Amino acid sequence: MAKLDYFFKDFNKNKLEKHIQELLKNYEFNQEFESELISDLITEKHYYCACHGLRPLRFRKERYPGRCYNFFGFFLSLGWHPISWNQCIYPKSKENIVKDALRKAIEPDISEYKRQHPKCERCGKLSKEIDHIEPEFDVIAQQALKTLSDKDWESIMIDSFNFLIKEEFRLPDNNPALIYTLEAHKTVKLQAVCKKCHQLNAEERKNNQ
Repeated sequence: MAKLDYFFKDFNKNKLEKHIQELLKNYEFNQEFESELISDLITEKHYYCACHGLRPLRFRKERYPGRCYNFFGFFLSLGWHPISWNQCIYPKSKENIVKDALRKAIEPDISEYKRQHPKCERCGKLSKEIDHIEPEFDVIAQQALKTLSDKDWESIMIDSFNFLIKEEFRLPDNNPALIYTLEAHKTVKLQAVCKKCHQLNAEERKNNQ
């Protein structure tokens, strides 16, 4: 591997991500563990920890509905604190930060639809996921982003990058993008699907473009 391909220690980004994913499989939920590699990565690459000399000493992962897990690091000055090792490798753009917040905002709608539709609406098997049929979520999100002013973006970046706030970043109730998304979601067409049918939906949309 050429030296220019290195991102951290002897890893490029892709290999580092896969290595840590495999490493974390060795630990159960809520099991505390130490990892010099992850500690070093966060200390050197995390946008806040690198600037303020913060180093996590140990870690644990916790179950979280709808995603693999929440990840926490223990800091001497902060105690247990949510931290993302993956974002040290692939930092989020400001657009993706807002999109993630919009997804969180519609989680109650998604959960309720899933509760009412336990079976895949395409094949009848147990449903695992909810697909936005019309319009797609990305279409809603892109339109929502267009409602944000420079002042809105400034406020978002200040609030979302405040590492000392333990709660997940959420958009305030008066945020134009949030208001647009919640209103658009009132008439969105959803479909409960299994993973296979979700993939089929995506392929069909791609072929129809």
